Amino acid sequence: MTKCLRQRPTDRGPNWLRQSIGATILALGCLLALSGCSAADPLPTVVPTVQPAVLTPIVAPTLPPTPPPTPRPSATPAPSPTPCQFPLQPALADAWSADELGCPITSGAAAINTAYAPFEGGQMLWRGDTDNIYVLFNDGRWASYRNTWREDDPEYTCGERNSPPTPVRGFGRVWCEQPGVRETLGAVTAAEIGDDGSAVQDFVNGAILAAPFGGLFVFEGEDGTWRLVEVLP
Repeated sequence: MTKCLRQRPTDRGPNWLRQSIGATILALGCLLALSGCSAADPLPTVVPTVQPAVLTPIVAPTLPPTPPPTPRPSATPAPSPTPCQFPLQPALADAWSADELGCPITSGAAAINTAYAPFEGGQMLWRGDTDNIYVLFNDGRWASYRNTWREDDPEYTCGERNSPPTPVRGFGRVWCEQPGVRETLGAVTAAEIGDDGSAVQDFVNGAILAAPFGGLFVFEGEDGTWRLVEVLP
């Protein structure tokens, strides 16, 4: 730092004037020097460098194209059932099922001769228009046999001459000549009964035959099963 001295004047003559002017100039110089020495150089202003933000472009996902709606198939109208060629016998309507038996294949009959007998293990039913004997087992199966008994034949083909327990006429002939039938049915449990007004009709898959006591027997041919439909009087 420059040292500044202030001199005291000793003379007030011209030299004093000159000295005074010089002193003034010297004082101004000292002031300027002091101002320069006392003021600190300003620190440079540090401006932080801002890194420009790097924007990552957002790419929208590519969606698969939406498939067009699948048209619903139009409903196929159900075919109209084909009418049967032959009408159903009215007396058999309670037992007939088109899904089970199909359409009638004959006109049938409103009144034929029939006979019926119950057994320990089943039943027997005679159909007069075809002269067939139906054997109905208690497990739901049935079988059919041709009636070979004639009016001039002995009433008893085998067994005791008493009914029950031995069946007579056509039932007795099948019972005696078919060991499997005899063993399965066992003894007859009541006397044979008959009727001359039983309705009957054949179908695509079986037959319906009215029994002398009023029930309707349904014989299904495809499965070889039978069922009884009770008819209210």
